[in-house]
Amino acid sequence: METRNERKPLINPISEENEDKRKKWNEEIIKPYPERWLIAFITCVVSSMRTFVLAAYGLTNNVMAKFFHMAPWQIDWLSNVRALTMVLVCVPLLFVLRRYSVKASVVAMVLCSAIGLSLTCLAVSVQQGYLIAISGQVLSAISTTIHIPLKSSIAAVWFPDNEIAYALGVMFIGRSLGEASGAVVAPYLVSISDSPSTIRMRLLAVFGSFTIATWAVLVFVVFFIKPRPKHPPSIAQAKRLQSENQNENTSIREELTKFKEVQLTLLTNVHFLTAWFARMVIASVPRCATTLLSSILQANFSKNANTNVHGGFMIMGLWVMTIVGFFSAGPLLSTTGRYKAAVVVSTGLASVSYILGIAGIEISSLALVYTSQIFVGLFVGVAIVSATELVVQVTYPTRITDAFVLNVIGVGIMWVTQATFARILLGKFGAIAPFALVLFFLMLPTCLLPFIKMPFHRQKAEGLAQDNSSEDH
Repeated sequence: METRNERKPLINPISEENEDKRKKWNEEIIKPYPERWLIAFITCVVSSMRTFVLAAYGLTNNVMAKFFHMAPWQIDWLSNVRALTMVLVCVPLLFVLRRYSVKASVVAMVLCSAIGLSLTCLAVSVQQGYLIAISGQVLSAISTTIHIPLKSSIAAVWFPDNEIAYALGVMFIGRSLGEASGAVVAPYLVSISDSPSTIRMRLLAVFGSFTIATWAVLVFVVFFIKPRPKHPPSIAQAKRLQSENQNENTSIREELTKFKEVQLTLLTNVHFLTAWFARMVIASVPRCATTLLSSILQANFSKNANTNVHGGFMIMGLWVMTIVGFFSAGPLLSTTGRYKAAVVVSTGLASVSYILGIAGIEISSLALVYTSQIFVGLFVGVAIVSATELVVQVTYPTRITDAFVLNVIGVGIMWVTQATFARILLGKFGAIAPFALVLFFLMLPTCLLPFIKMPFHRQKAEGLAQDNSSEDH
């Protein structure tokens, strides 16, 4: 995702016979820059404000249904429309953005988020604003579509190899912070007993402040963020840039043909398909909880007056623990290099956590459901980062945006599938059925991944392959 005119020829580290020359090359050419953490922080902040709105809609489903004069399942589509939009726009959008720098993608991501938040403010300012709210979520979905591969692209372009897992963790926590805070604040902010004018005023105060902040971030990015670092931060990134330099004069038609060939190659690559399936299943789990948990609690704990508040604290616990999981994955992956094993173990433990939640629903114990969601967040956090890095490892040196086109489609489809079927099962069979559905999906990567060998191409390019990871090769 770099512009053609910014690429410069690079010395090939592999061709350096003399070790002293290689070390000098590394010192002069391979350099990390402090701006890398600022860019990661910007993506984190914008993502948190965008996902706050998503959590607010999910945890106050009954309030929003009353406010907009809609049914609960229609409010679900304020979340589901994001996934559907991602599926529809990701291929043309990411193909276009792959021709531009990381900065251009960051600008596009922040701009779409700013417009989406502006539409959200307009929607809650009028009581018949459901369709405007849908439009706002569509723009937020486009921003999310850009953001999904952008995290890995920023990590590859700006961060050295030993910091990539940590960088992904920082960028992932924006979503967690947004959904955690939105889940807790929204049920306290508005309740089913509030008048429409009170709901309108309180939501406008929060969403309006987010809108102003996002537009301010956009101005900062446009004027102060560089397209890419002067020197690549790692050997693997230098190699990839050299490969791209050789093909920098290709036409749009040639790139489109190559893009299509890459997608077809990925679809016939069992390693990519396995990592892709694992990631799309895992990434959909917390979003399904955000959308439906308050409705599940209302169905099974109706005697508790504040089910929205309980649901909010559970979702907050889930997303806060995903942050712990994200950062736990960093040293785990950097130290062991066992990307596949990390996915298998973490999804297995998340499955056990969901069994604990089913037990809590069965015996009507809120404490067990709380405990379940907290542990789900921890293990899913580890699994998301591990599966993301697994996708990168098995597809290197394929461009990040090329590899993540199918990933965005998969996550979108799985998100809609889980949320839609969970809502249907909730209505027909009660509160246990949605949890059982998510448990089924979580167990799939746990059971399938151990039987498929996975090559770690990026790790090999960095020269960091470890003997203790031979079982995964």
